[in-house]
Amino acid sequence: MDMAIKSKKRLVVIGGPTGIGKSDIAYNVALKINGEIISADSMQFYREINIGTDKVPLWMREKVPHHLIDFLSIRDDFDVYRFIKLATEKIEEIFKKERIPIVVGGSGLYLRSLLKGIFYIPDEMKEKQRDIRNKLENENTETLYQILQKVDHSTANVLHPNDRKRIRRALEVYYLTGKPMSLLQRERNPEISENIQIYYYILTRDRNEMYNRICQRVEKMFESGWIEEVKELREKSFERYLKLKAPIGYKEILEYLDGKYSMDELKAMIKKKTRNLARRQLTWFRKEDGIWIKIEGDGENAVSKIVKNFKGEI
Repeated sequence: MDMAIKSKKRLVVIGGPTGIGKSDIAYNVALKINGEIISADSMQFYREINIGTDKVPLWMREKVPHHLIDFLSIRDDFDVYRFIKLATEKIEEIFKKERIPIVVGGSGLYLRSLLKGIFYIPDEMKEKQRDIRNKLENENTETLYQILQKVDHSTANVLHPNDRKRIRRALEVYYLTGKPMSLLQRERNPEISENIQIYYYILTRDRNEMYNRICQRVEKMFESGWIEEVKELREKSFERYLKLKAPIGYKEILEYLDGKYSMDELKAMIKKKTRNLARRQLTWFRKEDGIWIKIEGDGENAVSKIVKNFKGEI
């Protein structure tokens, strides 16, 4: 390995679509390179939602420290700016312990913003921003998403159609600058210091295998009590937040509880929407500068390739 690289602090980033096994692979990589994991999965931030986020199990968190999981309430406001601030703080904390930070997640926008920087709105544009925001507030979320698909298809592809806050934010940026946020993101200065060597790995699987895993995971979530979790959250007055912020499945289960779907229709819909999300995520990651690794079976091949590449053996 080049001595200049060896002298740098080193950061591992693992991205990829939902349901392919990123958490397990990151955990096993962390065991082999003395790492700690930072979640870049925006849905795992929220402590109230568990089953539908396929959250990292506690036994893994006990063996390898995991950061930015269960630290927010779904009632809390959160955005990519705060993520970058918290993630960079955690990265430095882990470096001070002489361990390797491993950032893991399927939220491609968060990963890109962390690695390449983010577009900040100058103070002199704040008044114009408020005017734009007020106009956008008069439109429903579906209409805003349709507009975003026309003006910034790349960003729309990685946002949940119900994610009103981030959809509105992307439209604000477009109307303020005349440029899509996805383009501006490629023009920014990186948030990560130049003295950090980044190892960015993008995981994928055979498409049929990925879809089968998604279907199995959805079935497992229902077996684990997903409907009961949603019922309890509704009773605790979280329904509005579930509809606005929760991942695929929560809004659909609420509608099922209202008698809109049968159980078979509910499961089929969640599986289809999750497969579509995985496809959109793959489209996003194809534009990123990472080392692609195709996972086979239990993922040991991916763990081995990441560890060997990180150690300079391949």
